[in-house]
Amino acid sequence: MNIIERPDPQWGDLSSDLHNILPYANELSLEASEMLNNIIHQLGLALKSEDYAPGALYWGKQLHQYLDLKYALPKQTRVSLAKVFWELTTAPGMDATMVEFFALTCRRLIKKKELIGREDLILPWRPLYDILERTLFPKNRQRALLSESKRMLKIVWLAEETQRLFPTEAPSEILEEFLPKMSTSSLPELLKAQSYLATFLPTDIKSGLDPREWLPAIFRLWSMVAQSTEFDRNFLALVGRVAQDNVGVKDMFTQSQVRAVFAAGLSALNLPVGKGHRSNAVDAQSGTSHSAISRSGMRMITFVMFIINTINPVTERESPESSSLSHLAELIQATESFYHPSNYGKWSYVLALFLEALTRDYLERWNEEKLPKCKTPHEYRLTTELNKRFVEIVRGVTYQLMFSKDPRAVTTNQKTLRYLAWIEPNLIIPGVLERAYPSLESLTESHRTTSVISALSALAVPMLNREHYPQGGKHLAPLLHLTVPGVDMNDPVKTWYTLLFVTSMVSTVPIRDLTEMGSAGFEWGGIDIDMLDSDGTVDLELEDSSRKASTADFEEWLMKFLRRVILMFENYPDTSQGAKKDQVERSVTATISYCFESLFQQISPKLYDMTTKLVIDLVESAPLSNAENAMGTFISCWAGADSKNAMAKLFPTLDRQIRSELEHGASSVPSLAYSHLNRDDSLHYYQTLLDRLIGCSDLLNHKSELISLIKLMTEKCQDRRGYKLAAKAVCSALSGLLVIAPMDLRSHEPSRWNDPAFMAESHNHWGDLGVPGTEAINWHIPSQDEINFAIELIDTFHIPAMERLRELMTSTMLEGKQLAIEICKSVTMVKAVIASMVGLVEDDGDSPISKSSLGDEAITVQPLKRIESGYCLTDPTDPRTNKVRQIRADTGKLLHELMTFFQTKREDDVVNIKVVVKAARIFLSDHGVDSSTFDNSKKGHDFLKDMHKIPGLKKVYPRFMRCRRASLQLLLRLKINSFGRAKTEMHDSLILSLTELSLSQYTDVRKKSQLALLKAVKCYQGAKNLVLPILLKSLESSNTDFERIKGALYLLNAKAFALPCLRDWRFAPEYILRLCTAHHADKPSVQTLVRKCFMEYIMNLTNVSFKTLMSNEFGDTVQQYIEMHSLQFDPDTLSRASTKANNRRLNNIKAYDNLILSLTELVQDEGLHWRYQTMAMSFLELLMRPEIPCTREIAEFETKCLLSEMPTVRRIALSSLSTMMVNIKVRTFAQGDPYSLIIRKASNPLKRIVTLPDTIPDDFTWEYLKASVTEINYDHPESSLMDDSTATGWLAWPKSYKAYLPRTETFVMPEVDADSQPAFNHLEQFFGQDSFWEKHIDYMAQEPVRGERHDSFSTEQARLYKSIFGLWEDKFLDVVVSSLIKLCAKVDDKNSQRTAAELMGGLIRGSKHWKKSGLDRMWAAVTPLLKKAFQQCTPDSLLYWERFVKYCCRSRDPRRVLPLVTLIFNTPLDRDSTAAFSESKNLFFTRAALIAFSWRVSLLTPALREDCLRHVTHPYKQVREILGHVINELFQLAPHPSYKSVDAFLKDQRALGDASTPMVEHLDEKSAHQISELVKDLEKWRAERPPAVQGASDYTNASKTVLAWVYQSLTGFRVQATYGVALPLIAEIFQMQDIPDDQDLQQLATLSLLQLGRFVYPAGMVPTMVDLFCKILTESTSWHVRNNVLPVVQIFFYNNLFSMDVQMMIKVMDAVSGMLLDPQIEVRQLAASTLSGIVRCSQRTATQTLISHFKKLLLSTPLPARNKRDRSLPKEALPEGYTEAVVKRHAGVLGLSCLVEAFPYDVPEWMPEAMVFLAKYFSDPPPISTTVKKTFGDFKRTHQDTWHEDQKHFDPEQLEVLSDMLISPSYYA
Repeated sequence: MNIIERPDPQWGDLSSDLHNILPYANELSLEASEMLNNIIHQLGLALKSEDYAPGALYWGKQLHQYLDLKYALPKQTRVSLAKVFWELTTAPGMDATMVEFFALTCRRLIKKKELIGREDLILPWRPLYDILERTLFPKNRQRALLSESKRMLKIVWLAEETQRLFPTEAPSEILEEFLPKMSTSSLPELLKAQSYLATFLPTDIKSGLDPREWLPAIFRLWSMVAQSTEFDRNFLALVGRVAQDNVGVKDMFTQSQVRAVFAAGLSALNLPVGKGHRSNAVDAQSGTSHSAISRSGMRMITFVMFIINTINPVTERESPESSSLSHLAELIQATESFYHPSNYGKWSYVLALFLEALTRDYLERWNEEKLPKCKTPHEYRLTTELNKRFVEIVRGVTYQLMFSKDPRAVTTNQKTLRYLAWIEPNLIIPGVLERAYPSLESLTESHRTTSVISALSALAVPMLNREHYPQGGKHLAPLLHLTVPGVDMNDPVKTWYTLLFVTSMVSTVPIRDLTEMGSAGFEWGGIDIDMLDSDGTVDLELEDSSRKASTADFEEWLMKFLRRVILMFENYPDTSQGAKKDQVERSVTATISYCFESLFQQISPKLYDMTTKLVIDLVESAPLSNAENAMGTFISCWAGADSKNAMAKLFPTLDRQIRSELEHGASSVPSLAYSHLNRDDSLHYYQTLLDRLIGCSDLLNHKSELISLIKLMTEKCQDRRGYKLAAKAVCSALSGLLVIAPMDLRSHEPSRWNDPAFMAESHNHWGDLGVPGTEAINWHIPSQDEINFAIELIDTFHIPAMERLRELMTSTMLEGKQLAIEICKSVTMVKAVIASMVGLVEDDGDSPISKSSLGDEAITVQPLKRIESGYCLTDPTDPRTNKVRQIRADTGKLLHELMTFFQTKREDDVVNIKVVVKAARIFLSDHGVDSSTFDNSKKGHDFLKDMHKIPGLKKVYPRFMRCRRASLQLLLRLKINSFGRAKTEMHDSLILSLTELSLSQYTDVRKKSQLALLKAVKCYQGAKNLVLPILLKSLESSNTDFERIKGALYLLNAKAFALPCLRDWRFAPEYILRLCTAHHADKPSVQTLVRKCFMEYIMNLTNVSFKTLMSNEFGDTVQQYIEMHSLQFDPDTLSRASTKANNRRLNNIKAYDNLILSLTELVQDEGLHWRYQTMAMSFLELLMRPEIPCTREIAEFETKCLLSEMPTVRRIALSSLSTMMVNIKVRTFAQGDPYSLIIRKASNPLKRIVTLPDTIPDDFTWEYLKASVTEINYDHPESSLMDDSTATGWLAWPKSYKAYLPRTETFVMPEVDADSQPAFNHLEQFFGQDSFWEKHIDYMAQEPVRGERHDSFSTEQARLYKSIFGLWEDKFLDVVVSSLIKLCAKVDDKNSQRTAAELMGGLIRGSKHWKKSGLDRMWAAVTPLLKKAFQQCTPDSLLYWERFVKYCCRSRDPRRVLPLVTLIFNTPLDRDSTAAFSESKNLFFTRAALIAFSWRVSLLTPALREDCLRHVTHPYKQVREILGHVINELFQLAPHPSYKSVDAFLKDQRALGDASTPMVEHLDEKSAHQISELVKDLEKWRAERPPAVQGASDYTNASKTVLAWVYQSLTGFRVQATYGVALPLIAEIFQMQDIPDDQDLQQLATLSLLQLGRFVYPAGMVPTMVDLFCKILTESTSWHVRNNVLPVVQIFFYNNLFSMDVQMMIKVMDAVSGMLLDPQIEVRQLAASTLSGIVRCSQRTATQTLISHFKKLLLSTPLPARNKRDRSLPKEALPEGYTEAVVKRHAGVLGLSCLVEAFPYDVPEWMPEAMVFLAKYFSDPPPISTTVKKTFGDFKRTHQDTWHEDQKHFDPEQLEVLSDMLISPSYYA
C-alpha cells in the first residue's frame, strides 16, 4: 500500500525511564515514533473513510498497546485523539460494544489531570447524558437490552473523568436540569435524578460555579430522604469529591455540614447497635434501573475521602473541637468496641476496610503534598503534628484488629499498619514489636503468632529503612531467629506467612557478617532499646553499631532456617495422597521459590559456600521423592545466585547418580502412561534436580558432558516420565541459553554489590528505596557461543527426533503400543525443543503469506511491524538465521503431517494426539512467552507491588521490584509480538488440522485441541474467518455426527468465536439460522449446549444499527485531527477504503434482510420443534428495528402465533407485536428523519415544550394543582396542557417542561408511514375480528402455567392492549367492551378478573391521545364496569385491581383518568359496616392512586383526610392497617416546596445558610391542628378505657391505627411530614407500650419506638428530641414507661451522636444517671447499662466526675443495722430508712460497675482503684452484692484474652483483692 511519505514530526524522545534499562534500549526511541506515526496515519484514514469497525476499532487497540508499552504521547496528539474518541463515543447509531471501547480509550487519554486540563480541551456534558438516558431508560414499551445496560458503566466512568473538562456554564445547566426532577413522589425517579447529579456535577472551585453556591441546597435535599443507602451513597460521593477537589479552600464546608457528613458516615458503617439492624427495605422498592448510574462501591470509601481532605492545620488551630480529626476521634471512640477480636462479626471486615482506606488516603495526601507540583497552599498542608494526632487516633483500634478472628480483616489490617508506619514509625513500630515478641516467644497461641508474623512482614521496609526508622535494624536478627519455628508443614498458613516474612525482611538486606570479631558485639536487650533519648532524638551511632553487630547472628540463623526447611521437605505429604494435599503443597512450594530466590541472591560468598556444602550433602543423601518439586525449586534458586559455580559443584554428583540409576535398570519398562512405580522415583528425582539446575546455570564449560548425559537418558529411559524429563532437560538447557532476563534481583546494583567498601557499610542501606530507570540491571543476553551451543543441541536432539517421526509414520515394522511409545518419545522431544527455541528467530520460515489472511479489511487494518524484543538471530545474511528458520518451517510441516497421519491412520491414539496438539499449540501461539506465563508473572508482580506500594509516591520501590518490573516489560513486548501476526499457508494448514481435531470423536482430544485452537486464532489475523465457516458447516442439519456438533458448539460459545458471530454480519445470520435448526441433534447434551449458546447470544446481543450518524462537530474534529498532524492520503487508497466501508454497510443490510426472510420462512415451517420455533421468534423480535419497516409476512405470522396453543409462543408473539406497533408509531412520527429512527425516539405532534416566564406569579403552583384535577377544556386546548410527570414543580419550577395538548376533534394525526402500511393494514383487520378477541381472551383467562408467568397483573399483556388502542384508538371499542362485560361478570373466577384488569388497564392507558368523543364513549362504557368490579372484587382478585389502578395512574396527568380518580376518592368509609374486606379494599385503591399521583391530587385530599381521621377507631384490624398507610400517604404528599425557579431555591438555601432543619420542618396549620386534636382524643379515650376490659376499646383501636401510620412514616423514605406527625405522638406511644392486657399493641408500640430511636434526625431537631426524652424520664409516673424509654435513648444517642453538643450529652447523662436512684430495680439496672453505652461512645471526659459522685453517694449512705433475729420468732419489720439506703447504695454500686463495663477491653488509670473500692460492697445484701459479683465476672470474661498485658496496670495489693474476687469459693473450703 503506498502511503504518501511525509516528514516525521519532531516528537522528541518518546521513550520513558523504564526503556533506558532494557537490554536493547538504544533502538526504542525510533520504534516509538514509527509506531505512533503509523497509528495516527491509519486512524486518520479509517475516520476519513468512515470505517469505524474494524478500522477505528483496530487502531484504537493499537493505541492501547502503544500506551501499555509506556511510551509517551505528545500533549497536542493526546488532546486531538481524546477529542476524536469522544466524538466516536457519542455518535448516534454506534454499536454499544464499540461505544464501550471508545469510551474506555477516551477515558484513558484524559485520566491523568497533569497531562490534560480545561485549557487544552473542553467537552460538552449533554451527549453523555443523552446516551445514558436513551440506553438505560427507554420508553416502557421499548426494551432496554441487558448487554447494552452493562456496557453503560464505562460511559459513567467517562463522565466522572470528564467533569473537569466541562465548560464553565455546565454546573448551572446540570443543576437546572436535574434539581427540578428531584421529588419524593417516586423513589426510583428521585434516585435517578440524584445519581445523574452526583455523576455529572463538576465540583472544582474553578469549574465555573463555586460549590458553596449549591452545597447548602444539597444538604437540605439530603435531609429530605431517610433510610436509603443509595441516596446516602450518592451524596457522600458528591461531598467527598467536593472535599477532594478543593483541599486548600478555606471554609468549603460549615461546621454543621461536616457533622452531617459524619452522621451519614457513622450510619454507613452499619454497626448493630440496639435491637434490630438497619434494613435496606427502602432501597428494595427503588428498582434497579438507576443502579447503572449511581455510585457503586462502599459508602465509607467516599466518606474517608471527605475526612482526609477536610483535615488542615488552620481549622485544627482555630477551632480544634470542631475539626475533622476531632470528629474522627469521636467516631472511632463510639465504635471502638466493635474492633476488638472478641467482638467480631460481618462488620469486622468493613471496619478494617474503613481503617485501611483512611490511612491510605492520609499517606497519599501527605506524600503528594511534599511534591513540587502540589497546588495546595502551604498553610493548608498536613504537618507532622497532624500526623502524630492522626496516628494516635487510629492506632489503638488498629492494634486490636491485628488479632481479629476474621482472616480478611487481618489481611486488610496489615496494609493499615504499613501505611501508619510510613506516616509516623515511632508511634507504630514499637507497639507492634511489643505485641510481637511475647506472641513469638510463646508458641502456644498459633492464631496470634500467624497474625504477628504477617503484620511484621508488612512492616519490613519501613522498619528497616535507616532514614525512616533508625532503631528498626537491630530487631532483624532476633525476629528472624524467633520466626524459624514458623516453618511447619502441619500449619501451611503459618509456613506461608513465615516464608513471606523472611522474604520481605531479606530482600532489601545483604545477608553477610559485617563484624570482624564474631557475635560478641551485640547482645539482644529486648524491646526497651527502641525508646528515644529524653529530648526525642535517636543516637544514630549507637543504632548503627547495634545494627552492624547484629549481623554476626546471620550465619547461625541461615543454617538453622535452611535445616528447618529441609526438615519440612522430608515431611512433605506423599504426592499420591490426592489433590487437596497437593494444592496446599503447591502454594507452599511457590512461596519457597519466591523466598529462596531472594535469600540466595542476598547472601555473601562465604555464606554461599556454606550453603553449597549443605546442598551437595543433601543431594548425595537419600532422595526426597515426595518433595521433588520443592527440592527442584530450592536447587534452581540456589543455582541462580551463582550460575558458574553451581554447575561445576553439583553437576558431577547428579551425572553420577543418574548414570548409576540407569545402569541398575531404572526406567527400563516401556510405558505410555505416567506409572507410579516406586523403583523409578529416585531416577525421576535426580532428573528433576538436573532439569532445574541446567535452567539456571552457565553450561558452556560442560557441553560435552551434558550432551552425553542427555543422550544416555534419551536412549535408556523407556517410561513416559523418564523420557519426558530427558526432553525437559534439553528444553531447560535451550531456555537457559537463549533467555533475556535480569541476572540478579539483589538489593544493590552490581557495581555497589561488588564494592567491598560499600558492602562494609551496607547496614546503613537496609530497606533502601529508589525510582525506576536509575538502576543498572545486569541482563543475561545470549552470547554467540551460547547461540552456537543452542543450535548444536537442536541438531543433536531435534533433527534426529523429526527424522525418526517421519520414519515411524511410514514404518510397517512397529505397530500398536510399541509404535505409540516410540512416537511419544520423539514427539515429546520435538515439543520440548519447539517450546524453548522461540527466542532464536522471529518468524516461522518463509512460506508465502496466505490469501485468507485479512480478507477485505486489508486497507485499514494491517499487521503491525514487530516491535523490538531481543530475538537472537535477526541478521538475514547470517547462515544460522536461515538454518533455524528452515528448521522452524520443517517442524511446522512435520506437525501438520503428524496430525493428518493421526486423523487418517491412528485416531484412537489419544495420548499421542494430545502431545502433538500441545506441540502445535506452542508452535502457533508461543512466540517468546505464553499468555498464561505472562499472566502469572503479572499476577506475581502485582501481588508484590501491592505489598510494597507507598500511596502518593509513584513507582518508588526496592531494587528487586524495579528489576521485576523491567523484566515484566520485556515479557509484555514478547506477548504483543505474539498477536496480530500475518498467517502463512503453513499456519493455515496447522489451524485447519487443529479445527478438525477440535471436532473429534474423542472428548479428551476435543478438549485439548479446542484450547490450542482458541489460543492460536488469537495470534493470527484472519484466522477466525478461516475456522468459522467450518464450525458453522458442522451444525448443518445434514450432519448427524453429534460429537462433531458438540465440538463446534463449544467453540462457538467461546469468546473468540462468539464475538464475530455477534458482530460480523458475514457470520451472524448463518450462526442464528444454524442454532434455530439444530433440532435434528436430539442428544440431551447437544440440546443443553444449544440452549446455552442461545442464552449467551441473547444476553450479549446489542441493537444493530447500520448507519452511524456523524454530526458536523464530528466532521470538524476529524478535519482538525488531519490538519494538526498534516496527514495526506493517497486519493486512490482513500476512495478504495471508503468504497470498502460503504460496501460493508450495504452487505450488512443485505445480510440482515436475508436473515429476516430466512427466519420468517423458518418459523412457518410446520416440522420445526416448538422450542426452536420460540428461539427463532425471539431472534426475530430482537432484530426488529424502527429504521427497517416491518413486513406483512411477519405481521401475519406473529398474529397467528398470538392465538397459538403454546403459552411460550403466545408470550413471545405478544412481546413482538408490542415492539412492532411501537416501531410503526416511531416511523409514523419520524416522517423519515434518520436521526429519530436511529435513536428510536420520535416526537408526537401533540407534544409541546412549555416555557415558563422569568418571574412566575405567586399562585402559579396552586393554579397548576387546581388544573390537574379540573376537567379538560377542549374549546381552549392550549389552557389544558397535560404534564405526565409527578416531579415537575415539586421542588422548584424548571425553565421549561414537556406537556401534551388534549386532542380536539379537528386535530389530524400524521398518516401511517407508507412502508409499514401493509403490516398496519393486516393488524387492523386482524384486531378488528370478534373471533380474535374471544379466542385470545379465553387463552388469557386460563390458569397460568407454572413457570410460564406468575399469577399477577401482567404489564406485558396490558402493554399489548395499550399499543393496539394507541394506534387504532376507539375502532375496536365496542368489540372489547362486550368482552369486558363478560369477564367482569365472572366475579369468582380470579383469572377472568386478572384478564379484565389487564385489558381495561391497556385500554385506559392506550387512550392517552384519543379525541374527546372517543374518550367520552370509553369512560361511559368503562366506569360502570369499574364501579361494579371494585365493589364485587374478592380477596383473590384485589391484588390485580390494585395493580390495575397503579398501572393506569403511573406517569399520567390526573386529568387523563379523572373518572377513575373520582370513583376511587368518592367512596366513603362506613365504620358500622360489618364487611371488613369491602371497607379495606377501597383503601387499597386509594393508596395506589395516591402513590401514583402524589402531590398532583393534593387539592382532592382534604375531605379524604377528614374522613380517614374520623375512622381511626375502626373495629377491624384489616381496615386499621391499610388506613394507617393511607393517612401516612395523605400527610406525606401535602408538603411541596415548589420554589419559583432553581435559582430561587439555591438562593433561599444559601440565605438559610447553616440551617440544620429539614426541608419541610412544620406541618401546615390544618395538619398540625388535626394531629393535636388526635393527641387530645387519644388522651380522652385512654382515660375512658375501662380497666382490664375484655375485647377492644376505642383507645386500643385508635392506637393501633396510629401506630400503623407512625411506623409507616418512620420506615418510608419520605420524611416531609414524619417529624410533624411523630414528635407530638411520642409520649402517647410510650403510654401505649404500657397497656398490659393487649400484647399486639405493646409489640407495635415497641417496634415504632425502636424505629424512632434508629432514625437519624436533622441537627436542628435533636435538642427537641433530647428534651422530650428527658421529660418522659423525669416526669413519667409509670415505671414501665421509664423503663421503655431507656433502650430508645441509647440507640438515639448513638445514631445522632454528631448532632449533639456537650450540653445535650450531659443533659442526657444526668437524666439517665438520675434513673439509677429509681425505686424500681428493673429501671435501675437498665439505666446502668444505658449509661455504660453512653459513656463508651462519647463522654469519657465525664468519667472522673461520675466516679467521685458515685463514691460520695456510697460513702454518705450507711446501711442501718438489722438485729439478728431468732428464727422461731415472727419476722421483724425492717429498720427505718433501710430500703432507701439499699436503693442509694445500689445506685452507687451500679454507677461504678457501669463505668467498669463501659471499657470492656482496656484498663484506664482509674479502674484498678474503682474495682478495689467496689469489692468492699461484696457482702452487702442483694441486689448490691449480686451487681458486684456480676461486674467482676464480666471483667474476667472480657479481659482474659489480654490479661498478661492488663495485669500490669494493677499493683500487688490490688491484684490480691482482684484474685480473691475472681476465684470462685470452693465447695470444700
